[in-house]
Amino acid sequence: MKLGVNSVLFGGYDLKTAVEYIKFTGYQGIELASIVGMAEHLSDTASDAELKEIYKLVGEAGLDLYCVEAATNILIPENRERTKRVFERAAKLGIPMVTVGSSGVSDDEEKTVESINAIEELAHAAGDCGIRFALKLHYGQSIYNTKTALRLMEEVKHPALGLNLDATHVGRVGDNPIAAIEALKDYIIHVHIRDTFIEQLKIAEPEFQIAGRGTTPLKGVVDKMVEIGYEGATVLEIIGAKNYELPKVAAIAAESHGYLSRLFQEANEKRGNVVC
Repeated sequence: MKLGVNSVLFGGYDLKTAVEYIKFTGYQGIELASIVGMAEHLSDTASDAELKEIYKLVGEAGLDLYCVEAATNILIPENRERTKRVFERAAKLGIPMVTVGSSGVSDDEEKTVESINAIEELAHAAGDCGIRFALKLHYGQSIYNTKTALRLMEEVKHPALGLNLDATHVGRVGDNPIAAIEALKDYIIHVHIRDTFIEQLKIAEPEFQIAGRGTTPLKGVVDKMVEIGYEGATVLEIIGAKNYELPKVAAIAAESHGYLSRLFQEANEKRGNVVC
């Protein structure tokens, strides 16, 4: 089990604070947020000296660097160039992948083709940097469900490209998240996890994104991940807490860690796996 936190949860605080509390609440790793307007714990213009400080800070805390989230509209050329700069900095930090959504509009063929072309361009750029591009299935965007994800992986056959699956996104558009994991298991290289009221299109407030407080079938999701032998990182991604006081943010991380750890332990024990 590789359980981490996307630093966007600590978007109102600096990276040092995020690292301290992610470690304290029991997680093994961190996903750096590089999201303009939400949290830029890794900037696309970070100097080598700044990267060295990030590496030292995370390393001294004993955390692993799992991924960078660089959510943006990749249909805008300037944003794709920014994403490529993030790729370069992730590679320098030894981070194995960057995750971004497809942008575009669901079920709009013209936009879907545009998104696929942009994804292919970025997959080549990621490969050139020696990292992977984890395309996040995202509600409302071109690649948003099992069907569109399978289409993408059929049309863009690049070894750097894989999928980032978040049950709250595929579930809200009508897919069964457990069935989606089974169908996409050959392509999933990263997982975002949180709770919400999955029957609603709007993501719930942070309090109900805490694992176990919503209606996302997290037990089934974790059971299926263990069943398929998923070995990548599972990262808590909770949005909307930027203005929360630090004790509240830490509590969100801690409660989610306890719930998810138990789910993974039970899933592994059920399959006879050794859990250390």
